[in-house]
Amino acid sequence: MTTTESVTPSGHVLRVAVIAGSRRPNRRARAVAEWVCAAAPEGAELSLLDLDEVALPTLAEPNSPAFGGYTLPHTRAWAELIEGFDAYVLVSPEYNHSTSAALKNSLDHLYREWNDKAVAFVGYGVDGGVRAVEHLRGITAELGLAGVGPAVALNVFDDFDEEGHLAPRERQESMRSRMFDSLLRWASALRPLRPAAEHRLTGQRPILHRPTGAGSADDAVRELLDSLQTGLDTGDADLYDSMFAQDVLWGSPYGRVLTGYAPLNAIHRSMMDTPVVATSRYEVVQTSAPSADLVLVHIRRLHLADAPPGGADFSEMAMYVLVRRDGQWWLAAGQNTPIRDKP
Repeated sequence: MTTTESVTPSGHVLRVAVIAGSRRPNRRARAVAEWVCAAAPEGAELSLLDLDEVALPTLAEPNSPAFGGYTLPHTRAWAELIEGFDAYVLVSPEYNHSTSAALKNSLDHLYREWNDKAVAFVGYGVDGGVRAVEHLRGITAELGLAGVGPAVALNVFDDFDEEGHLAPRERQESMRSRMFDSLLRWASALRPLRPAAEHRLTGQRPILHRPTGAGSADDAVRELLDSLQTGLDTGDADLYDSMFAQDVLWGSPYGRVLTGYAPLNAIHRSMMDTPVVATSRYEVVQTSAPSADLVLVHIRRLHLADAPPGGADFSEMAMYVLVRRDGQWWLAAGQNTPIRDKP
């Protein structure tokens, strides 16, 4: 993704994504999108999104995007990226009197993230991509996007040289300016609508999980799981608590709340010295990384054998909160829920 920016005297900037809508080898979409980005209008920050780099697979979400609840990591990443823009310019070739499958697929993946924003169109083809743009107007209207009237239509014979390199006629630069003028007016007018619209439906709540933070979070969860499992198996309370922060918060399902490493470690030492927990296996159920330095994880402890006399013969579900400080992951909070019988 590349970005160019032009700021108004007031400092107010509208974020505009210019989407290169083809993934074919020897495509012209990237060059056209770069030409669009080369003329950043005052008050706009232009970012080039190349669908060949995004590489979305064919839509395979189990639920309609209109209801939110995206389940696949690539959809969540695309939603997070698209959510941050105020407006879009769709750069489209014309294939068989319509737009490209790649561009249609990228639009179909999401819904709420497109709502109440402005969109403009740059088409290219034998006839300037005008039929592709007409199809895109209907598609984007259904997604709650306001399509502006002025559009750019690049003709492959008149706006490209003999080698196929982009060489727009002077009139195309004028059309590009008209398109941006209209796009920014609509983007500014629509911007106040979005905060009020964000929570109208349950399915339109924001997605907090950020796939960009999930890689290091997965490593932290594995480290936590290893310390819990090995500490329990060996009866080593210090190893069991090795990732607990100094001010860790802990809540039991019986109403007791503990704060700090020292009291928790003392309890775990007592439990390890006089075994009261059945032989168990820890397993990760689900993780979510709201940011690069925060991860929420559900971990299940399944008892594999009868508990020692007077011990606890049940499994548990626990919610843990891990926070990274100075490159090190620490357990900030935990909450246990016993599982005795299946509901």
